[in-house]
Amino acid sequence: MNHYRSLKAAMAAMIAAGAIGLAMPTFGQAADQQNGKDDTAEYSELSGAKISLSQAVDAAEKKFGGKAVNAALDNEQASAAFEVELMTDKGSQTVAVDGVSGEPTAAPDLQDNGGEDVK
Repeated sequence: MNHYRSLKAAMAAMIAAGAIGLAMPTFGQAADQQNGKDDTAEYSELSGAKISLSQAVDAAEKKFGGKAVNAALDNEQASAAFEVELMTDKGSQTVAVDGVSGEPTAAPDLQDNGGEDVK
């Protein structure tokens, strides 16, 4: 009986240690973040923008209406771009704003459908 409890406790400890290990960044990721490599990449992308985040918000609100509730640099794009979430009387809408031209376009909402485009 004691052997079973010891085995059960050991298994629980191994599972917990594995879960903690998965949640922790790798040493390389942590070092990159500490060395500012993520920030350097984002700054490099942002330096290519001809408009500011504030101007991107203004352009999105002007073209689509509503009020911005969230805005950020869209670091998933190859060139400078901003993503602005607007709240309108029809609900929320995500707008992509080109960082060079300042042109806002409706972006597919990927959050409401498990990461798939909503059409």
